[in-house]
Amino acid sequence: MTHLRFFPSLLLFVAVLTSAASSAPAPELPVEHFFRNPAITQLRFSPNGRYIAALVPHERRLNLVVMDVEKKTKNLITAFKDFSISSYRWANDDRLVMLLDDDGDEDFLPFAIDRDGKNFTKFDDTKGFTELVRRDPKNPRRVLVYSNQTHRDRIDPCWLDVKTGKVTVIASNPGDVQAWVLDWNHVARFALEGRALETTILYRDKAGSDWKTLATFQDGQPQWRPIGFAGDNRTAYIASNEGRKTDAIYKYDTVTHQRGELVFADPEDRYDVTELIGSDGESKVAGVRYTTDRLVEHYWDETIARRQRILDQALPGLINQQQVISEDGKLVLVQSRSDREPGVYYLFDEDKKKIEELAVVRPHLDPAQLAPMKAIRYKARDGLEIEAMLTLPVGREPKKLPLIINPHGGPFGPRDEWRYNPEVQLLANRGFAVIQPNYRGSGGYGDWFERLGYRQWGRAMQDDLTDAVKWAVDSGLADPNRVVILGASYGGYATMAGLTFTPELYAAGVNYVGVTDLKLIASQRRGTEGRKAWTKTRIGDLYEDSEELAARSPVNFAHLIRVPVIMAYGQSDPRVTREHGDDMKSAMEKHNKEFEFIIESGEGHGFRKEENAIAFYTRVDEFLKKHVLAKVNVDIVSTSR
Repeated sequence: MTHLRFFPSLLLFVAVLTSAASSAPAPELPVEHFFRNPAITQLRFSPNGRYIAALVPHERRLNLVVMDVEKKTKNLITAFKDFSISSYRWANDDRLVMLLDDDGDEDFLPFAIDRDGKNFTKFDDTKGFTELVRRDPKNPRRVLVYSNQTHRDRIDPCWLDVKTGKVTVIASNPGDVQAWVLDWNHVARFALEGRALETTILYRDKAGSDWKTLATFQDGQPQWRPIGFAGDNRTAYIASNEGRKTDAIYKYDTVTHQRGELVFADPEDRYDVTELIGSDGESKVAGVRYTTDRLVEHYWDETIARRQRILDQALPGLINQQQVISEDGKLVLVQSRSDREPGVYYLFDEDKKKIEELAVVRPHLDPAQLAPMKAIRYKARDGLEIEAMLTLPVGREPKKLPLIINPHGGPFGPRDEWRYNPEVQLLANRGFAVIQPNYRGSGGYGDWFERLGYRQWGRAMQDDLTDAVKWAVDSGLADPNRVVILGASYGGYATMAGLTFTPELYAAGVNYVGVTDLKLIASQRRGTEGRKAWTKTRIGDLYEDSEELAARSPVNFAHLIRVPVIMAYGQSDPRVTREHGDDMKSAMEKHNKEFEFIIESGEGHGFRKEENAIAFYTRVDEFLKKHVLAKVNVDIVSTSR
């Protein structure tokens, strides 16, 4: 399958657009088809490969089910009705541990249960969990976790006893450690410490040894960082942009403390490569995973590479990920997905070379009725090339379409890529073209690109979105009178910034858990010196840059808004507090602006409960039909007369 990354000419662009309209328009699909819980997700083998656990819907919440691979039976072992399981791990062949967030504040609580549904345990006195990392093959009573044991804003690697809930700290945070790297004996060997505008890499040879400093890097300086260990526990893997525009992966000798050979880099030096793919073989690491316009995996483990070739030949046109391999290497869980396929799980039998379909993630969606996504590139006003994802509605002529600019959250780090996106597919199903710009500041293109977005909230980052609108209008794709801006988190900020700073561009806006006051963000992030310094460099200082922050805060410019907007917030959101919504609501009321306002209790940074997500997007659907699509129909009728 050819990975189309950009359109070198307008003629080719028009040809691609025309092909998107070759089929009949897709029928209007119910909102709940896109936002109901997946039919199945997070499949994992038990250590012996006999069982597969997964999360499935029960009472509108995601609960645990265990399937017997040999007997082809399945048993629902939890029945939560108030909240869904966020993640889980097998501790051993008979017991599983899980994390739940009961009110959206991202303070996860651990529970454990036996494979047969017995001995359910809630660990009441254990709080502050952030991640279940892996089980201990040598001790079936414990799993490795990250938890806030020494400080609420810092993580410690710990053992969690899955019978009693007792937490044992593996390595206490010596100060401002933000990330750890453990070897395959579960010893914390590297620690990445962040203070103010510098990062220090600490190292020790064994548990109990003193930490020593290997390197200190100033913010913006080319640097390296450890990301994992090879099976020998001597060779480490590091990600480094020293001498490059983007991160690449190298070997690192922990005895000589010398950087070794280049392991893998993006051939074009356009995209960061920072993620290892683990295996259960002797080497422990089988390859690397990174993202161009879509997910790419590169294996040096020949067994897995050969298997990948078989899968890609059998399932063409899809991203086929070998997600989990049984410990004997005989069975492989594979997830296949694409821009129009939300996901299908397969079981690959290594001995029989047989692929068996296990489950479809969203069986109620027909991929043929969903819209294709393409990567494009356009030039911003200062000449910077911006990559974006473009999704066109099925069966509609790609001319003068209603357009939605859909900026991602973050803004620093995340980016959009070629994949199934329920929000985008709903909008395309309603007839919108959707552009997701990876504006300056987006992650994965190198530190230099991310730094272009620093202190550019409402400035150059916003200009990149405006320039995407101009590109779409100039190409003939978009109707300039039917452009909508819709986004969440930073994307919600960009929505309100677009409606206030460039009000002439947009016909409506949707702000989902978005920032509206930069001074409020700056004041909330004045905890440690490191957080204050981070905020100062990325957004601005609460005091030194007070006037500039105010000038870039949409809450101060509600009077400039010309069009209707929806704003939605979670009551327990720990990232963008509801004050952002409340203050914007008050400002809009003061100036008699048209808006809808939603606050959901028991929700955080986005609505995780199925009924709340469906209700929100139903409101969005009705809102867009009323304020954008319906008005077009009136104009068409009046013109024809």
